[in-house]
Amino acid sequence: MGFGGVHPAENTKAVKWGSYLEAPMLIIALWILLDWYLVSNGLLESRQRLVFDWIVWGFFLLETSLLTTLASEKWRHLRRNWANVAIIVLAFPPLFQANDQFGMLRLIRLLFLIGFFSHNFRIVMNVLQQNHLGKTLVISAIFITGAGILIAGIDPGIGSAAEGVWWAWVTVTTVGYGDVVPQSTEGRIFASLLILMGICLVSLITANVSAYLLSRSSERELRYEQRELRKLLDLEERLDNLDRKVDSILEQLRQNDRSRTDK
Repeated sequence: MGFGGVHPAENTKAVKWGSYLEAPMLIIALWILLDWYLVSNGLLESRQRLVFDWIVWGFFLLETSLLTTLASEKWRHLRRNWANVAIIVLAFPPLFQANDQFGMLRLIRLLFLIGFFSHNFRIVMNVLQQNHLGKTLVISAIFITGAGILIAGIDPGIGSAAEGVWWAWVTVTTVGYGDVVPQSTEGRIFASLLILMGICLVSLITANVSAYLLSRSSERELRYEQRELRKLLDLEERLDNLDRKVDSILEQLRQNDRSRTDK
């Protein structure tokens, strides 16, 4: 989507600053949504909006310039983040002042929201693929929905299948609003089993998310170790070349000494 960020194979400094700027980028994403809400409800004056336009544009310029400067392969970074460049060029605040029609160019910043959410959606998909968590959640959703329909026929305190499904989801997520509750003994026993399932399901999701985060941390450490290993191998090769040059110089000096001695 043109918001690829810093390439994982980039140098350590670029990767580190890229992670530092993730939180401000999240704030920018939230502000774009808030800006749309305030303007649509007439809560933001044009002068105030222009100030915020400059702040958002300045941050895109700062983020793109800084990371491009730090990146070892600058053209690769710009290709991965071409949408940032498009926002800097097309969403230039003075254009909005020159002609009201250019105000439509503000919409290009929505590309950033699409890229931001697609990036995080990819992370969610990676978590769901780990240990077949996605299939487990689908089966659990079917079971919870079925349990909600079933309890509507077991307990007289739940009047319809829709109320039963709502109660089942609220119960299994341990929210417990209390607006719909089972009243019979059979219904409460059934609810106890569903609560145990909810605890297990939340633990399963937490464990998979933790495993995913740990695996990402291990990958970063592995990439760092590989970079350090390449540096060590390069240093070793330079030392070997230096040893060969020193040996060659010493051998030449010995030959010169022998030639002088012979004379």
